[in-house]
Amino acid sequence: MAQATEALGMAADSAGTPPVVVIGNGPVGMQVVHDLRRRLPDAPLVVFGDEPYEPYDRLRLSSWLAGELDWLELIRPIDKSSLPGVVQRIGYRVERVDPIEKTVTDSAGTTWAYSKLVLATGSTAHVPNIPGIQLTGVYRFHNLDDAMALLARRARSHHTIVVGGGLVGLEAARGMQRLGTRVTVVDNADRLMPKYLDERGSAYLQYELGRLGIAVLLGSGVVRVIGRERVQGVLLRDGTELPCDTLILAAGIRPNVRLAKEARLSYCKGVLVDERMRTSDADIYAVGDCAEYRAQVSGLVAPGLEQAAVAAANICGQTRTYDGSVATSKLKVVGIPVFSMGPMGVAAHRHYGRSYCFSDPEKGIYRKILVHRHRLAGAIGIGDWEERTRLQKHIANRSWVMPWQVLRFVRHGRLWTQKRR
Repeated sequence: MAQATEALGMAADSAGTPPVVVIGNGPVGMQVVHDLRRRLPDAPLVVFGDEPYEPYDRLRLSSWLAGELDWLELIRPIDKSSLPGVVQRIGYRVERVDPIEKTVTDSAGTTWAYSKLVLATGSTAHVPNIPGIQLTGVYRFHNLDDAMALLARRARSHHTIVVGGGLVGLEAARGMQRLGTRVTVVDNADRLMPKYLDERGSAYLQYELGRLGIAVLLGSGVVRVIGRERVQGVLLRDGTELPCDTLILAAGIRPNVRLAKEARLSYCKGVLVDERMRTSDADIYAVGDCAEYRAQVSGLVAPGLEQAAVAAANICGQTRTYDGSVATSKLKVVGIPVFSMGPMGVAAHRHYGRSYCFSDPEKGIYRKILVHRHRLAGAIGIGDWEERTRLQKHIANRSWVMPWQVLRFVRHGRLWTQKRR
């Protein structure tokens, strides 16, 4: 108990107030830390990260795997000058949360008291329950350890199959292809990035991937991994056998709810939270991939950052609410700009509003807008689109769209007139 007392004394402030404890030092957890320090410059803070690394930019793991940035560009250590007094527990896993005693116990056996607790525990990669999935040569692509393992494997792989045609799967495919490795993406869905793209947008993206040398097989998932001790191939649902020596699983995520479950907090897919990001215990908050709000788990960084700001404000005594996030994806997929916002993927209601499209195949451009009751409700863009930031603002505000703007979009692919230089 002496060790615990020492830890508590180190973290508490001069008045003996226990710290705010944040479990998870990914982008969302660190956003909570930054917001709390800005609002409460003298409050004691403790942040746990169970990986043995300084905080790093998870969004750029694929760029690091592809050799587009070095280690120093990936790692984002805490700037002690901007976050004074923050206690970092890097490489320490939180094993237990006790809501009654208001303590957490880490993997070193140290117990820490908290005044407020934030769960930013993220998610884990989904591992499908199929025969052979335990063979050597099967990898995941979810964290830095996964990326390091793939980096070591890449030079020896002749054919890599990626299971999953979402963002993570496509980014893994790009990273593994760098040394000329043959790469094939397999997905049971009828399109790439089904949560964000329509069929035509997926076809454009698939064509661009083909130009980069990445093959895509849709509508036929993996039912068995072939091999004795290590991967030799996969069997698809349609009976096709594909030989390979490396298999990457990128078939979705599962929220980390272990701590919440053991602490008897309410959970379903994720940890259930209210509009203030509070769990069923008023002193415990949840944000990011581990949180579930109105039956939705975000799975993206942008909504998690919004949730982090809401949680930090309420911890500081300000009333701020989270009303959900408009599904937004603004990124580069294997170097190709992709933008999606609003109800545009497979979950889109076919009778919701009216869609208008513009395409320029020679430039690799595909654009689509969704108008509902004369207001901008959603958009898809593949290729460069200088209006993306403006589109995001107008979709979020459900701004009016005039008939002449729609006509301009159909003819020229722009909603607004270009500024004269």
